[in-house]
Amino acid sequence: MRVSVASESGREDGRNEDWAGATATSAVVLDGLSEGPETGCVHGTPWYVRQLGERLLALAGNFSLPLADALSEAIRGVARLHEESCDLNHPGSPCSTVALLRQRRDAVDYLVLSDSTIVIDRASDPVVITDKSVDSVAQEKAAAATAVTDKNDKKALNALIEEQQRVRNREGGYWVAQVDPAASDHARTGTLGDVRGAALLSDGAALLVTDFHVLDWGTLLTLGYERGPSEIIAMTREFEDRDPNGAIWPRYKHRDDASAVICMMP
Repeated sequence: MRVSVASESGREDGRNEDWAGATATSAVVLDGLSEGPETGCVHGTPWYVRQLGERLLALAGNFSLPLADALSEAIRGVARLHEESCDLNHPGSPCSTVALLRQRRDAVDYLVLSDSTIVIDRASDPVVITDKSVDSVAQEKAAAATAVTDKNDKKALNALIEEQQRVRNREGGYWVAQVDPAASDHARTGTLGDVRGAALLSDGAALLVTDFHVLDWGTLLTLGYERGPSEIIAMTREFEDRDPNGAIWPRYKHRDDASAVICMMP
């Protein structure tokens, strides 16, 4: 498959907690969760997503290995790297959502863990795979935990992070790649045939559809095919900058890290 990759920080300092990469047969987008004041880790989220992403691409190259098993092994491998230097029991230990796609001869395998998105282009309507469990289990409590009205206020964001940590990787909550390999059991996985292409998106690169409502998934795919993933991010920045304080489209950041991978099948 032909693959184009773009990833851009949403911060002024350029620190990017997303990671995206691809091989000739696999593609991955990781969206590292925003860090709270304490993490227990000396490395940080950008290090975590890079280590996890590289392992996922290597393991996905083994076509006899289900993608859920590849994710489980990748989580386990990264945990081994820093178990002696970091407190992996800390609730703020670096973690990430996962969107992983693998092309077979006549089909694609997919895996999505948490709210990154894979949009699979077929002859009928696009198939959209994501998991928004985090929205229902954390944001309502976070809203009650702070009286801040400006969604870009750091206090509001830290309240959201704290509530997410309370329900992360436990039954009744939501699941991400972190330390426990069993998180892979909660991923959405499957195989689809007759695929023309796909887009893998961090939540910051899906805003044109999910929050701003200026594109639908089919139009986003066309934009990616014709102008590349960088154009998806550039257009996202235009709309973020129209509403920096989240007055029109409520959100916790003016700009989010954004990553997109566009795959076109031969």
